[in-house]
Order: sequence, then structure tokens, then C-alpha cells
Amino acid sequence: MMEPKARYTLVGTVVLMLVAALIASIVWLTATRGKAELVPYKVYFTRQSLEGLEVRSDVRMRGIRVGFVRGFRFSNERRGAVEVSFALDAGTPVLQSTRAVVDRNFITGLATIRLANLSDNSPALQVPDNGDSAVVEEGSSTMQQFSDTVNQLAQRADETLRRINATLSDHNVAALSETLDQIRDTTRGTAAVVSRLDKTLVSIGSTADTMRRSVDSVGVDAHRLSERYDALGAEATASAREVTQTARQLRGDLSQLAQRAESLVNVSDAELRFTVQELRTASEAVSVAARRLGDPRAALFGPNDASLGPGEARR
Repeated sequence: MMEPKARYTLVGTVVLMLVAALIASIVWLTATRGKAELVPYKVYFTRQSLEGLEVRSDVRMRGIRVGFVRGFRFSNERRGAVEVSFALDAGTPVLQSTRAVVDRNFITGLATIRLANLSDNSPALQVPDNGDSAVVEEGSSTMQQFSDTVNQLAQRADETLRRINATLSDHNVAALSETLDQIRDTTRGTAAVVSRLDKTLVSIGSTADTMRRSVDSVGVDAHRLSERYDALGAEATASAREVTQTARQLRGDLSQLAQRAESLVNVSDAELRFTVQELRTASEAVSVAARRLGDPRAALFGPNDASLGPGEARR
């Protein structure tokens, strides 16, 4: 009976040793793998609340878990900031444009860190060689934007309330009451003004009717004048045609008169030339007779011997 119990004890001891070795191997492999493939990073949160964020909380990128939170503390380097350190898988694409924001589950209240790349063309974020963690810049979450919008709306509402209170001061209320009283007094006299306006509109209507009748009469007269002007235009056209024909006849008569005058001038010119020649001949004859009468002796007895030229003899 002692021999089977000893065998069971030996088998149990060997199994326990194998299980312990397996656990140690798994722990060693996990620790070695974690040290080899995890990259340390940190982020300084100054605007976002870290409520619900705990150690070992997830760090996600595009919905994928890429790391976990290692710890957080108030920063001594940046006043008013909380330094959160986290580790990421070595293959995580952390760029210089990567921003970290806090996402919170409204049901469970647990928070996670979400990484988002603003530009995929940004260069990779380099990890310092001295073993320090690379710094990822803080981003702006949707909740933060909503909170900022709510704060702005609250500030504007507060400012609006202050302005309303300033508007509804005692002095302004008194002035408003006085203005309302004046409006009431003005409204009372509105009925008389409206009745006067109605009378004025009626007078304007009658005046418009009179003007319409006058315009109609003017239109009839204008039509009559237009017909008369058309008749006068026709008569003027006929008269113009007669004047044109008369002018044409007159121009023909003038042309004939010009031709006759030109022929008369030509004839008169010839006769005048002939008369001038006869006058010239008569003048020469008179000149010769005058010379002869100027020497009576020579006219009666002929020229003396001294006046004879060579080859001439007295008759």
C-alpha cells in the first residue's frame, strides 16, 4: 500500500514542477517580449479632465488597442499639467502630427486615451536615445469642444442677462413708461388722422377722375389734330410737287434765256469788233486828212522839194 502512494506523490511533484516551469517560462517570455516591443511615450494634459483614467487603461488608435497607461502624475516641468506615461507597441505609427485626447464612456465612466494623426504625411516621432519617453502633444476632444461651446454660451447668456438687467433699470423703466404713455396719447389721435386721411383720399380720387376725363378729352383733341395734320401734310406734299414742277419749268426757261443771251453776246461781240475796226479805219483817214489840212499849200500844190524823199518827184 505504501508503494502506490509514493508513486502518486512523485507524479504530483513532477506535475507541479512542470506547471511551475511553464508558468515561469510564460512570465519570462511575456516580460522579455514586453521589454523588446513596447515603446514609452508621455503626454501633458492641461485642458482635458482625466476622470475615469486609470493605470492599465487602454490606449487606442483608430479603434485598435495599441498600448496601455503606465502611470500619471502632476508635472514639475509644466505648471498645471498632468503627465501621463503610456507604452505603445513598436509598430504603432506615431507621427509628429499625432495628438492624444481623452475619451470617456458615459455608461461605465472609464476613460481611455485615443491617438489620432492629423496628417499621414507627417514624419515619424523620434524616441530619444537616452531612454526618455517621446512627448505626444495634447489634442482637442469632442467633449472639450462641446464643453468650450457650452462655456461660451453660458458666458454670452450671462452677458445678455447683465445687459437686460442694465436695460431694465429704474431710470430706463421710467423712460419706457413715459414712452408708452406718449404712444398711447398718439394712438388716441390716430382716429381723427385716419378720418382726415380718408377724406383726402376721396378728394384725390375725385381729382383723379377729373384728370382722367381731361386726359380722355385731350386724347380726342389730339386725334383730331393728328387727322388735320395728316390732311395738311397731304396738301403740302401736293403743293411741294407743284412747286417742284414749276421750278423745273423755270429752270428750263432760264436755260433757254441763258443760251439766247450767250448767242446775242457772241453776235454783239462780232458786230462790236467790226465797228471798232471801221472806227479805227475812219480815225486813220481823219488823221491823214487832218495832217493834210494842217498844210494847205502842200494840199494844193503838193509837197515842197525838201520834203520829198529819194526817188520822189513833184506832180
